[in-house]
Amino acid sequence: MAAAVSLLRIAPLLSTSAYLTFTAAEDLYFKPYLDPSVAKAAEALLPAYIAIWYSRGMVLIFTIYPLTWCTAIANLPVDKLVHQSKPAFILYILGLAFSLGHMLWGPRAMSLLNSIKEKKGQGSTDIVRVWCRMNLTRGLLVDVPAWGCFLAAFLIWTSSR
Repeated sequence: MAAAVSLLRIAPLLSTSAYLTFTAAEDLYFKPYLDPSVAKAAEALLPAYIAIWYSRGMVLIFTIYPLTWCTAIANLPVDKLVHQSKPAFILYILGLAFSLGHMLWGPRAMSLLNSIKEKKGQGSTDIVRVWCRMNLTRGLLVDVPAWGCFLAAFLIWTSSR
């Protein structure tokens, strides 16, 4: 039972680490398209690339984020967390709130990516530039704080055992 509880306590941190890695990877594989030396080719390639990447990326996003939410929520009633460590309990709630906050940018992000697919190359690099800026902002404002909350919650819970 102790191992199962430990796994549950660390699960939101692990899944948040996964989507932070995905956020960093998005930057790594989108920003090269913004280099002036490949801009013309990028304009032609991005609509097809986004169409393929989009469906695969959505599967990942709609798997990892709900996993984070479910495991964060599942942590709250397990093993009397609120009585054992109120700070950890609060941090799991805050981590959940920050993680849910990621979705506030969802409609804008999807709109930008869809506009690349629809424009068939015109202005694609400009749209990717806007999307990358938004993705970085979203990562810094909600994804990193969610990760920090889950890390702190796990460490506090571990020290209170």
